[in-house]
Amino acid sequence: MITPTAKLPRRYPGLKPFERAQQGVFHGREADIERLSNLVLRERLVVLFSKSGIGKTSLLQAGVGPKLERQDFAPIFLRADKTDRPLVETFQAVIQGSSLLRGHDNTAYTADIQSSLWELMKRCEFDLNGLPATPVLVFDQFEEVFTLAHNDASRQEFLTQLADLVNETMPENTREYLLSHYKQSQNEVSVDWMQWWETQPDIRIILSIRSDFLHYIDQMSALIPGILRNRYQLQALSRENAQIAIEKPAAAPGAYASPVFQYNPTALLEIINFLAGQNVADPDPLETQSTRLRNEVETVNLQIVCQDIEERIIDYQKPANFEVLPEFYGKTEGLKGSIRNFYFNQIEAFPKAYQDRIQLKMQSGESINPIDQQLREQAPEALRLIAQRLIEENLVTSGNRRNSVVDDTLLDVYKVSPDFLDTLVDKSRLLRKEPRLDDFYYEISHDTLLPAIIESRDNRRQSEFANQEKLALEAQLADAAQRRQEIEAELRVARQNRRMARIVALSSIGILLVVGAFSLWMVYDYIRSVKEELRDTEQNVQYELFDAAIPAYDKMIGNGRRNWVLTHFTNKNIESELAKVKRLQNVYRSITDSMQLGDERFFRQKDYAGALCTYHRAFDSILLYRQLNLELSLPGQNLLIDSNYIVKKHITAEQRIASALQILITQFKVAQRDFETFKEANAWNLAAQKLLKMKRLLPSNPLDKQALVQELKLNEEPEKFVLKELQRCSLQLNLRNIRLPED
Repeated sequence: MITPTAKLPRRYPGLKPFERAQQGVFHGREADIERLSNLVLRERLVVLFSKSGIGKTSLLQAGVGPKLERQDFAPIFLRADKTDRPLVETFQAVIQGSSLLRGHDNTAYTADIQSSLWELMKRCEFDLNGLPATPVLVFDQFEEVFTLAHNDASRQEFLTQLADLVNETMPENTREYLLSHYKQSQNEVSVDWMQWWETQPDIRIILSIRSDFLHYIDQMSALIPGILRNRYQLQALSRENAQIAIEKPAAAPGAYASPVFQYNPTALLEIINFLAGQNVADPDPLETQSTRLRNEVETVNLQIVCQDIEERIIDYQKPANFEVLPEFYGKTEGLKGSIRNFYFNQIEAFPKAYQDRIQLKMQSGESINPIDQQLREQAPEALRLIAQRLIEENLVTSGNRRNSVVDDTLLDVYKVSPDFLDTLVDKSRLLRKEPRLDDFYYEISHDTLLPAIIESRDNRRQSEFANQEKLALEAQLADAAQRRQEIEAELRVARQNRRMARIVALSSIGILLVVGAFSLWMVYDYIRSVKEELRDTEQNVQYELFDAAIPAYDKMIGNGRRNWVLTHFTNKNIESELAKVKRLQNVYRSITDSMQLGDERFFRQKDYAGALCTYHRAFDSILLYRQLNLELSLPGQNLLIDSNYIVKKHITAEQRIASALQILITQFKVAQRDFETFKEANAWNLAAQKLLKMKRLLPSNPLDKQALVQELKLNEEPEKFVLKELQRCSLQLNLRNIRLPED
């Protein structure tokens, strides 16, 4: 039975972006709405960018959109998420289907001119409440133009037509037709006719894109010079704005599933501290001081926590003006539980989201990947387990940090499809997808999810280990029962022989034979079990499970009987084998520590030069690891370490080096370009800051330096260029009595 509140909207939409109808509960972005709206009113093109999960779509739909409408501007929201037809056709269909469209201007119309966005925006007439309105084309999630499966011709045609709109330039094919038509029919073409074509459409354009895809916008500068001149970066919520975003929706009147309620000041402070990563009452010893003093709150986490609190109020049927105390949501542990429950709920709902995605593709006539055909036939629990293993085993490092993995690895290891991975991105919101070096990399969408993922992983591993132990024990019991039956059968035969012979001596001899055989079997079984233990230990070494293998070797060395059996029946010196394993473990730890330090510098500290140096150190350790594995392994036998594991480490290190180098070069190019801009403007202080950034980005590896020189096409070494320009900036700053910024 559906309760009346189930159909009513919530005050906090959770992971879904705010829609225009929810502007009454969209708070905390008032300053951003004002500044961005004024920029749109003033400039023809504005680029809005931020990290994923900060709230760009919500800001546009529930904040800037209504603000623009009050200024007689008509926002039209566009997405490039459909790949079944060309981009221009997709956008034209949305524009012509807008509810704000009231008519078309058919002046100077001719069917001989190819339809374009430029002509369409000249002819379309929009209004708000019966009054003419200026259209605003809002391209939300603009990165989809580049990251989805649009063909190059469709993408290039759209970008060219977008450039005509932004640059206020008549399309070239239109201009050629008009000139040709004018020459051929000069007497038939009126001045008004030509003036209409020369007039540019009055529009505004917003490009909303994730900051990690901002380089695509920069690449468009050849088509649209100065495309990033009017840009607006949306930051995470400050603590003050986060408080507004939490309190005001709760107090908003209207028909919502929950009654009006309020937050106790202590609860409000605790929630904001948790969301900002500042838990003063129970600090994490691994957190740095800078982490605990963060003053930013990401919108996605705020919505998850507040939606969970609102659902509690609905479930418990709390009265109007209810005050939320820390005890109501379980204090800090309850807030952590909200995030944990979000992960578990999204994993629980994943199979249906994935099945719905494939069903929608089938209904729209799109081709289905054969892997998706096979996955659709599996039970929901099987799909859920695949998703869990993919996230928990590959996207979390051994040090319990986020790990970034290329899509080919996930597709090959788990036999899934791109649609399977993308469902975890855009529906479940558990993963983030980033393009790097012509590949896509996947990682957990936010650090906040890590505790829940680690808890789920540990519980699943414990359950799987218990099941394995149970199966092994059942197999041992069955084997023991079979052995007992065999011995009992032999004893029955012996008793029958004794009765038939009726000779006590023969009966005694038979018993001695049985006992002797049983003793020999016991000795044989003991030797076999010791050999199996050695094989299991060697297999652990092959799989790089050193923490399990080394204690097993120590146990065998400490047991005199086992050591004697291994020495005489396997021709192996266990102490010598242990020494080899410890040498391999030392190099393995060096590789792991270097990779973790490189990831820390790359993903958290954004120290790309330091990360690149650390990844090279890890790469050198891997080469040593492989050589040592060959030297220590006995000829004609399996390698101590499975070579596949070393190859994977080799490939991973190469990928990390390539990624870090590419981003370093990109950052260096951006800093160099900004430096040249500030230098031309005589803004020497800002120019010096960019030079110091370039100095920090200088790589130490000769090959990396060579790649940087080749990419930037420099005539001198980057170090000399930076130091020379720093001296020039220092001289200019000294002339102005300004100190050079500290590095």
